[in-house]
Amino acid sequence: MTVFTDDVELFMEYPRLIRGREARFLAHVTVLATGEPVRSGSVTLEAIGPDQAAVTLRAERPARDGLFIPVGSFESPGMYEARIVVESEQVNATIPLPGLAVYADEQRARAAARAAGKGPAHAIGFLLEQQWKIGLLTEPATHRTLVNRLLVPGRIVAAAGGTAVVSSPVAGRLVPLSGELPRIGQRVEAGQVLAYIEPPLRASEVAQLTANQAWIKTLQMELLMRRLDLETKLLEVEQELPQATARLEFAQGTYNRIAKLREKGLGTEQQYEEEQRNLRVAQIDYESAVALKESYDSVAWQLDQLRTLGQSSEVTTAADHAAIHHLPLIAPIAGEIVSVDHIEGEHVEAQGEVYRIVETDRVWLLADVSEFDLAAVVEDLGLGAVMTLPAYPGRQFDVTSDAGGRLINVGRVVDPSSRTIAVRYELPNPDGLLRIGMLADVFLETKQVTDAIAIPEQAVVMDNGQPTAFVLLGGESFQRRELTLGVRDNGYVEIIDGIESGERVVTKGAYFVKLASQSPETFGAGHAH
Repeated sequence: MTVFTDDVELFMEYPRLIRGREARFLAHVTVLATGEPVRSGSVTLEAIGPDQAAVTLRAERPARDGLFIPVGSFESPGMYEARIVVESEQVNATIPLPGLAVYADEQRARAAARAAGKGPAHAIGFLLEQQWKIGLLTEPATHRTLVNRLLVPGRIVAAAGGTAVVSSPVAGRLVPLSGELPRIGQRVEAGQVLAYIEPPLRASEVAQLTANQAWIKTLQMELLMRRLDLETKLLEVEQELPQATARLEFAQGTYNRIAKLREKGLGTEQQYEEEQRNLRVAQIDYESAVALKESYDSVAWQLDQLRTLGQSSEVTTAADHAAIHHLPLIAPIAGEIVSVDHIEGEHVEAQGEVYRIVETDRVWLLADVSEFDLAAVVEDLGLGAVMTLPAYPGRQFDVTSDAGGRLINVGRVVDPSSRTIAVRYELPNPDGLLRIGMLADVFLETKQVTDAIAIPEQAVVMDNGQPTAFVLLGGESFQRRELTLGVRDNGYVEIIDGIESGERVVTKGAYFVKLASQSPETFGAGHAH
């Protein structure tokens, strides 16, 4: 018998069981994931008879790699419910058995053997010891939904409106907005000023600039002379102010004394009025001196401002004159700068490219379908697609599902040179994995089959031009099957005819089983235990 669990394959040989007669159970245990034998641990056969009597047969260690031999007898005839328990460092498994028949005597056992008949015709023998050496693997045929895909070349390009060239409207010198010019790899926003173009000055503008500078120098000289004259007068005013202050203080003191004498009746009215007049005159003189100083200070400040303005004008007139003619270079889209063709101060020709900007948050995938395959491209199916990229080997991108892309359109014009039609998809690219210009293999969905019997493609071998697979009949017995194949998808192939669902096919080592079918005496000879 051959029994599978999720982890192991058990192939067990044993004689027809007769009541009271000792029997050897040859239990071959294989790890399904690797195709290697179980090399350590124990195997226990547990059975319960029709009278509920329990029988336990145990092999404490393997007789050799992969082979355990529990030995024992059954005292009651009938059908036993049984299982094999494997305990090993490699795997632990409980394997239910289809049932063990124990016969009352040898005559009944022989009759059961004759009724069972011979095994299937054209079976190919391939010993487990040989299977273990090559790591033979099997997998059951299962029902799957398969999609037929057409392989076409593709490439990643910028989306429509995703590339922009910033060029100079006129010839001129490239100058930065502030600091340094934008550089490759810098992110910019739509409407952002990247730099300026400074056109060259005409002869008339140069002459006017020279005249302006001469006029400014004349004004600066006049301001300087006026400043010197003002400083002289300001010095006189500054000397007069302390004198006016002293006269005011003296007049105030004299007036205060006469006022006190007047209160006591000692001074004359004439003296009082005279000192009062003197005080008013001194006060007017002081206020006039203060007002004059403030006026001169204000004029001096204004002259200083004019001189400062004149000096800055002399320095910046050329720059200001050119700035009037500065033409901004503006980013038309948001994206990343991928090309910078000029440096600061370099002359740029009119219409010459300065920056190239690419928006990479979304890109297009162009799949080039030959006009001879156009009949297979059915837009009504949604044209799902899968792509692989040489830049990321072993990785697959589901364009319209996992990647979040969408079909834009199937072209209506055949390229006259390549005889292809472009199928366009738009893909989000937030992590920047997809680079403009990348090549791709694109698998377009052209047909879908649901509930198809499928096996791994690696199980199919060509034998005299005929697709063939080898089905495991049990343990060390295989059978060659000629196949009629259908849709291939993601490593699996549809089996239209040749294999039934649930049958196990050889997925690794099929070529050796093929050799065994051609030379059975080499691969199928029996073994002694």
